This record gives sequence, C-alpha cells and structure tokens, in this order.
Amino acid sequence: MTRLYITRHGQTFWNKERRMQGQSNSDLTPLGEKQAVALGKRMKDIELDGIYSSSAPRALQTALLIRGNRPLDIIQEDDLREMYLGSWQGRLTSEVEMEDPEMTDNFWHHPEKYIRDDAESYLQLKERAGKKIEEIAAGNKNKSILVVTHGVVMKALRSYFQNQPISEIANYPKSPMSTSLSIVEKRDGAWNILQWNDTAHYELIEE
Repeated sequence: MTRLYITRHGQTFWNKERRMQGQSNSDLTPLGEKQAVALGKRMKDIELDGIYSSSAPRALQTALLIRGNRPLDIIQEDDLREMYLGSWQGRLTSEVEMEDPEMTDNFWHHPEKYIRDDAESYLQLKERAGKKIEEIAAGNKNKSILVVTHGVVMKALRSYFQNQPISEIANYPKSPMSTSLSIVEKRDGAWNILQWNDTAHYELIEE
C-alpha cells in the first residue's frame, strides 16, 4: 500500500489577477504562503516518508512551507508541472475568452474537445501525470508521500484514479482549491480516493 497526500500550490498573484498560468510562473501571495503554512500545521502529526513537488517555483515554494522542519528532501518533477497552455500562458482569462470563446468554453466545460496546436491536451496531461504518479507509488511502497502539484493536474489525476474518461472532468463538483488536501491510496494494484479537495486547515490561517 502507498498513501499519497496531494495538494495544489498556494494562491499566486496571477490567481488573484485571473491570469492563465500553465507552465509559466507567478509567486505565492501572502495569503498563499499562509495557506501552505496552515496545511503544514494540519499535517504536523502525519509521518511522511518523502515529498515530491512540481518543479514550478510556486509549487516548490508551497512544498517548502508545508515541509517546515521535517528532515526530508524535496524531489522536483517536471512531469508534475501544470498543463502547458501555449500562447495563453500569462494572459488574462477575460482576454483569452474574447479571443477564442469556443476553445475557452471547451477548456472549462468540454475538456475532451480542448485540443490546440500550441498547447497540451487534457489526455496528454492525464497520461504524463498518471505515469509519474505510478512511478512515485512504485518507488515508495508501504510509504506515505506528499505530492505538491497544480489545479488542472489534480483534475486529470482524479480522472486517472477513477478510471474515467476526460469528459467527466467537467462534472466534478469543484476545482481543487489552493493547498486543498486530497488523500489517495494504491492497494492491491488499485487506486482509492479517501478524501478530495479538503480545506479544513483554512481555519488555521493566521490574519
């Protein structure tokens, strides 16, 4: 059995500005830092055997804050990075919607139809993130691992864990919140979601 504690990075400045981040980067806001610290407090009594993070600076910053004083190295993985959004990266969501309303609608509501020449598809993302998660699980049998990644990656992973088609992503009730905690286990070759997108630690955020 392998248990994974999966979280999205803390709030960034581009999140506040409603910019498309993709594989470009924006630093954590003061609130984003507090969200990560609060998750670290929530997890302080959980014995972790390792930490894996997207190599994006915002994810690594989040992982460092969650880790706190734990004597664990953070293993950076490019395959845990956010979906590559091509020419949309760094642009306001409103600008992208005006420029290409149909494809923007597909991105949010019809993921199976979101296919662009200069960007990654949901299926491509699901395949690379799923492969990396399998590698992490295989290399950490009978261990508990923290994984810090991104919002769209978590959507794709949920589809992967539940063996659902890409189209089902649009039916998930809520997008992963900043530093929300999800817990999954792989036991006897099968994935099981124990908890998804939980933000109880927001109560620990200090003003």
